[in-house]
Amino acid sequence: MGIYDRDYYRDEDDRGLSRATRGMSVVFMLIMANVILFLVDMFLTPTGHQVTHVLAMHSETIFHPTYWFELITYGFAHDPSNYYHIFGNMLVLFFFGPPIERLYGKREFFIFYMLAVLAGGLVWGVQTGIHSHSLVQADQGPLHAEMLGASGAVTALVILFACNFPKAQVLLFGLLPMPAWALGVLYVVMDTFGSFSGGSHIAHSVHIAGAAFAALYFFTGLRFSRFKFPKRRPRLKIHEPHETESRAAYTWNTPKSSPVPDEQIEAEVDRILRKIRSTGEASLTPAERETLMYASREYQRRRKGGS
Repeated sequence: MGIYDRDYYRDEDDRGLSRATRGMSVVFMLIMANVILFLVDMFLTPTGHQVTHVLAMHSETIFHPTYWFELITYGFAHDPSNYYHIFGNMLVLFFFGPPIERLYGKREFFIFYMLAVLAGGLVWGVQTGIHSHSLVQADQGPLHAEMLGASGAVTALVILFACNFPKAQVLLFGLLPMPAWALGVLYVVMDTFGSFSGGSHIAHSVHIAGAAFAALYFFTGLRFSRFKFPKRRPRLKIHEPHETESRAAYTWNTPKSSPVPDEQIEAEVDRILRKIRSTGEASLTPAERETLMYASREYQRRRKGGS
């Protein structure tokens, strides 16, 4: 019986998700970084917007390794002539970021966000780089284009939220209620049609890259903070007994005795649950996982009236 099957674990997790003001440290830092850079550009370079120009990604960036830092910095720059650009992205980050940060932990959330930025930059860089190169070959001159904004990364957050909490109710434009899965589908459909329609200043390919990255992350179970795939949940192991052995035909990967004294088990479980909400399940030690497994089995046994 895994920790995800424990009733009181789900209750704790659900209550944690309802506290919108908790676990916002990484989200807050990301929002502040975007806002500060926007204000620095506004007040220090109000005419030429050189700060934004340096941070933005350009159509020839992919061919010049010296400027590959733009694959990340573009995600922290926003259109200085359009306040809604930064406001809309930061608003989505503010609402959808905290639940994901609480679920995966601060470090994993930060890595996911930054890699989502990188994925969008790579897709746009290759796409526009090829187009620019073809224009040069046709003697039409290189393509002069800039790409900026956190929308690819925040799209990844929306899709990851929809994958983890598909039935959660969200408000489209703050007015129209819909389940999170429907919002995720709407995002993908709109960007797919937008990428084919053309004639827009929106980098739909970056949004699609962020959505694809989030889906890949969710369905493969990747955890970048540990640089490896997560351990599988405990499963039933079948053992073939030898003639000289006398043992059970199967065993569960659940400790038979309490890893901690029985009088301390409830307090230890509460501490571990708080740790999961704060830093994510990936931060648990083997001993803490065994404690949760043991407590889960005992809880289920007592609830069913077992001896």
